[in-house]
Amino acid sequence: MKKYIEVFRMSFKMQIIWRFDVAMTMVATIGRILAAWILWQAIFSSQAMVKGFSLPSMLTYYILGAVLASVDFSHQISGEISALIRSGRFSGHMVTPMNPLGFFGAMTLGESAFHLGFSVLAAMLCTLFFRVNLTITHNMAQISLAVIMILLGLVFMTCYQFLIGILTFKFQEIGFFLHIQWNIIAFATGSLVPLSLLPDTMLAVLRMLPFTHVVYTPVMLLSGQASIAEGLFGLGLIAAWTMAMYFAAERAYTFLRVKYDGVGI
Repeated sequence: MKKYIEVFRMSFKMQIIWRFDVAMTMVATIGRILAAWILWQAIFSSQAMVKGFSLPSMLTYYILGAVLASVDFSHQISGEISALIRSGRFSGHMVTPMNPLGFFGAMTLGESAFHLGFSVLAAMLCTLFFRVNLTITHNMAQISLAVIMILLGLVFMTCYQFLIGILTFKFQEIGFFLHIQWNIIAFATGSLVPLSLLPDTMLAVLRMLPFTHVVYTPVMLLSGQASIAEGLFGLGLIAAWTMAMYFAAERAYTFLRVKYDGVGI
């Protein structure tokens, strides 16, 4: 455990060097909130409610969603692993006394922890500038469920992206697939639009997938738009998917690593 904590600390400290990346994370968060503010101001100018959302609750959704989306760096795992495998440099991770999944997970968590404060700061500035009346729940049960789901969601996405990355052992070039699945996940998590705006049938299908409970359900809980029962359902589902994805990633790595002829240890 100590070695993974050290990876976390190293990754956290390294973010201090990449000041431009930190600035871009804040800009991206502000840009996402600004786009939502412009769009929904226009829509709500002609109506008071949209699918149960008022303008303050809609903007609250986008502000919270932008923070969660901006601190999820798991998407970097698949691309980095793919590049390491194709260049032969992944060999170093195969001989060090550290589980590769644990290493990339700790590294990603360190990045997320560092950027969290700056993303929250950017969201607070937007809240003050646009004078958004945040509709945050005061129910501790909803808040607790949301926090646990956020953490489980990060673990799930780490395992998922690790699994996608090691497919390079088998297929060599997965760049096109990475691009396609990133866009699909951005939609399925609810980062682009609240999923409750979708038809009920589509929403029912998406609720059975893990991605919906990475961003959409926690944000709905934090904003008081989702009930405790919905939160418990989402928590159970994301927990089950996380366990399944972890074992799938470990099994796939054990099976595919023997096909690797990488050099450059």
